[in-house]
Amino acid sequence: MMITTNSVARLAQRCGEFLGDFGQTMTPSYPASLALCILDAIYSTGSHPTAVDKVVARYIAQHGDTHGAKSLRYSIAAAGGARPWAEFEACNLKPASTRPGAVLKAEVVDDATRVMADYGIDDVGDLLEAVGEGVGNDAFSNDVSKAWRALPSQSSGITWLHLLMLAGCSQFEVDDKVVGYLAEVADPEADLTVDYVHDEIHAVARVLDTEVSAVRRIVWQASHGRILSLLKDEDLLPADGPIEGPETSSSVWEFSPEPVAGRPF
Repeated sequence: MMITTNSVARLAQRCGEFLGDFGQTMTPSYPASLALCILDAIYSTGSHPTAVDKVVARYIAQHGDTHGAKSLRYSIAAAGGARPWAEFEACNLKPASTRPGAVLKAEVVDDATRVMADYGIDDVGDLLEAVGEGVGNDAFSNDVSKAWRALPSQSSGITWLHLLMLAGCSQFEVDDKVVGYLAEVADPEADLTVDYVHDEIHAVARVLDTEVSAVRRIVWQASHGRILSLLKDEDLLPADGPIEGPETSSSVWEFSPEPVAGRPF
């Protein structure tokens, strides 16, 4: 498939790095385990992706990959509380923020499981039902979101949005990080509106022959540092001038954009 704009070509190159041979996203997601979604979401901020992966891998090694929020809470209780769980199971004593006296991320995880219990949420399906989906649905408008953002050091909502993305929710927030990431590949004169970002993502999905949700998750996780590119500067397509596509001998890729239907937000 071929495209005409450098911005779509460059974003497709970056997103393509995280796609398998059949267009499947090779990025973190846990549709079968709300426990893993919670762990990844809470530990992802301010941490290197490898550190987050290790926490998740340790939990899977001990408990499997299908636990819900209730089982995660029980595992913390069985360890004697959040601190011993952090020390001996997660092997990660990172605090939730850099402020003096900040609670451990493990304590926030424990509190998050209690939020889920308060709203009768145990698995991913429960979460998606409670949050709701669909065009125009605000990711922050529901009561679960408000309770989550009331947790220590979670008021920005970044970890909440991480949680939804990991759970497979269709909602996608175009925040400053996402805009900044698109700015690195966009045309210099582009007006980086929310619509522009969505148009780029939909175009890249068609170019890569994959789901829009796959590209959204890549863009979100890459822009927030949850996944890191292995591409070197010399490997990247040029920001200006014609781009030589791998499937064409012409100086540019050809792409005919289609109307975007059912776009949220």
